[in-house]
Parts: sequence; C-alpha cells; structure tokens
Amino acid sequence: MKLMIKFLSVAAITLALAACGQAPKEVNLSDEQDLRSYSVGAASLREARQLIDNVLEQYPDLDDAEKQSIMVVGFIDLLHLSPRAEVERFEFELENRGITEENMLTGLPEIMEYAPAEDDEVSEMLYTLGAYMAVQVLTVNDLLLEQEKGLTGPAVVAGFSDSVDGVSRLADEEIDEQWEIIRDILTQPRGEGSEPMVQNQAIGVQFQEQNAARDGVVVTESGLQYEVLQEGDGERPNAEDTVEVHYEGTLVSGEVFDSSYERGESISFPLNRVIAGWTEGLQLMQVGAKYRFVIPAELAYGATERANGLIQPYSTLVFEVELLGITRAE
Repeated sequence: MKLMIKFLSVAAITLALAACGQAPKEVNLSDEQDLRSYSVGAASLREARQLIDNVLEQYPDLDDAEKQSIMVVGFIDLLHLSPRAEVERFEFELENRGITEENMLTGLPEIMEYAPAEDDEVSEMLYTLGAYMAVQVLTVNDLLLEQEKGLTGPAVVAGFSDSVDGVSRLADEEIDEQWEIIRDILTQPRGEGSEPMVQNQAIGVQFQEQNAARDGVVVTESGLQYEVLQEGDGERPNAEDTVEVHYEGTLVSGEVFDSSYERGESISFPLNRVIAGWTEGLQLMQVGAKYRFVIPAELAYGATERANGLIQPYSTLVFEVELLGITRAE
C-alpha cells in the first residue's frame, strides 16, 4: 500500500514536535464536554490499535512505539481538514460525510512541520491510519452538533496523543461509559419529520465495533470489514473488470433487502459501477471465494434511501458475496 507522497522519518518527527509543537491547552476532565471529547480521542486510538493488530504479522514494525507517534501527525492534519496524503480520498470522505470548516473542531493545536524521508511504508500506513481516525472523530462531532454541544479540539487531541504515549488519563471502563452516553445522545428522537441519520449512524457504528472484535474479521483502512467464509483458488478481479456473483444483502437487524439466491440466478456487473464497499471488497477475493462484508454507510449508499425504503439513509449494510467468475476488461 503506497501513498501519494512520502512521509516522515521517526527522527524528523521527533525534531519537528520539539521545535514546532504548540503548547497544548489545558484539558479539564471534570468538565463534561472535555471528558467526553477526551474519551472520543482515546477510543479512536484504541480502534486504531485493533486495526494494527489485524496486519501486525505482515507489518511487525507497526508495533514500534516511536513510529506510532506518526499517527498523531495524521490525526491533527485531518482534524484541520488538511491531509498531506491520499488527498483526493480524504476530501471525498469529508465531502461525503458533510464535514466542512463550519462544523470542524475548534482550539486545535497547530499542524506540525515535518521533513520528507525516504520511502517508509510503515510510516505511511501509520499517518493514514491516524488521519482516518480523525475522520471518524469529525463524524461523531458533526452528529453531536445536531443534538447538543460538539467536541472540544484540545481534549480530543489530548485523548488520542496521551493514548499513543501509553499514558491515558482514563481507564477503559471510563472511556466505555462515555461512549454509552454518546450513543444515548445520538439515538434520542429528534422530532417529527427529522431524518433517521443520527440513529442509523449510531446503530451502524455500534454494530461495526462489535463485529470488528470478532475473530477472523479484518478491517481495512477505509473502514470496510470482511470475513473469509470460504477461500477461493482463482484470480482476483480489478476494478475495471466485470464480475459474476451470488450475494445476499441484509440490514444490521438481519432483515434481507436483496438476494440473488432468492431470485435463483447470479448477477454480473462492472466492478467500478457499484458501491465503494463492493468495489474495494471484491478485489480482495479470488474466484470461488465467499466473503462476508460489513459496509459502513459512507462506503454504501450514504444519505440515499434505497430498496423501496428498506435501506434508510446512513445505514450500515451486511453482504455475503460469492465470486463466481471474472470477465477481464478489454
């Protein structure tokens, strides 16, 4: 996995933080908003570590404590809406989630200076992971702003960076308690005629967290989750290819909204003309494989209602997909 630009050496980051870091604003964990914000930042690092664990065997250097400070650089960059890598991808993510300068966090520390380094895949991965965690934080903040107060920037960054350093000021139980409070806030009724965005998104996030903790589930950088139900032994498709599949799609409740099995016939389509979660996920498969995908709303249908209303806006979707064949693009 290569990014669009080269990133930091550990030594360069250390010098940059020492020379250019802004003194953090004080965080008051006796303040409800700061406590909640710190917990969100700390929980983001906890989720990042779960993603690292999924690929640690392949990339053991991801567990390097010094290198992991690079995640803080990516995290702060994205909170400023200023990614320095995978720019188009992150701009798409932010636009798709409706994140703009109007609903970004305030009081953030300054973006850190850095020096380019020789190609370092692990550093690149850690930067991108930190940035992706910030996208998740901005999404939670946007949802909270629609209900009550949003998150405080200094506390979010403190929660994330403290946890990177292994000195979190909260126990896991306290962080979990704050997340329960946030879920309660996000699932409160919003009044007659309001969109079900908040409730669907909160239910989806909770389902994704629970699914990611299951044995055998892998989470990609985009947030797509997959589980291998049956290995294949054929070729893998490219995005431009046409694939033939059998599949069943369900809501997180288990309700089926579409199934080629029920129709009794497979379906073929160009892989780059379906939802992003399918385009990414099927390229992981070999012909003959069967995978289970959990697809976040931003990789599915986003704010769009589909399947005659069965798929409500901002719904997380679950698909079991069997890859039957590939027709190569000419």
